[in-house]
Amino acid sequence: MEKQKNKEKRKYSVPAVENAFEILKLLSRNRFRESTVTEIANALSLSPATCFRILQSLEGISIVRYLEDKKRYTLGPYLVVLGERAKEHLDYINIIIPHLENLTKETGMTSILVNKIGEQKLAIVAKVEANDFGVSVSIGRHFSITDGSFGMCFLAYMDKSTRENLLKKEQGLKKFNEDELDVIEQKINQIRENGYHITYGEYFKGLCGIAAPIFNNEKKVEMSIEVIAFSSQYEKEELHSIGVLIKEEADEISNKIKNL
Repeated sequence: MEKQKNKEKRKYSVPAVENAFEILKLLSRNRFRESTVTEIANALSLSPATCFRILQSLEGISIVRYLEDKKRYTLGPYLVVLGERAKEHLDYINIIIPHLENLTKETGMTSILVNKIGEQKLAIVAKVEANDFGVSVSIGRHFSITDGSFGMCFLAYMDKSTRENLLKKEQGLKKFNEDELDVIEQKINQIRENGYHITYGEYFKGLCGIAAPIFNNEKKVEMSIEVIAFSSQYEKEELHSIGVLIKEEADEISNKIKNL
């Protein structure tokens, strides 16, 4: 049955749409924020002709902008309009932001909302940054679903075979050997029991993170919330009390969005 579902997904995929979306994601990254056709084509393994046609179409509707003097493409102004409209229409964002604000106020840490993008990617879609010496993050930054404590919140509620396949693909920030995979399975049980997960420099050097899953009305994890700080500011054992706090906020959010 699962194979049949995957076949159906592939059957109805539209390469031009998928390639256009990949181009926009690429241009959203700082490294590629202003790129030539050749740079974009090489980064995405597209033919220059295909890449150029897509860019021309996107330029025509102001989704990308061509910088004549530099001969480079960048994101276009109409994306600002779409972004504002999306924020207005995504009710759950407005529900979650006050919870992020509360977490940052209570902990002094930067709070983020992470959303699943496709099957294997995550993206930061909202944030409330701590003042003074807080960690700075970028909205729209992408990660693998195997990254960080926010990723562990998704992995914990997958079936074991799917989780192992994702971890063995080595697409994230960290590669895992067999012993580490066994340790992750132990951590999975802890996440399900405690309702939160702590990382302490394992994925991002010098940073600690505490995350909790957010469930939809089908009891599936679609999002997670996390607070981030510099690990030099905390002993690891201190973070468990924050874990309890973030779990409470995540549970409240889950209950609220089930009614949307």
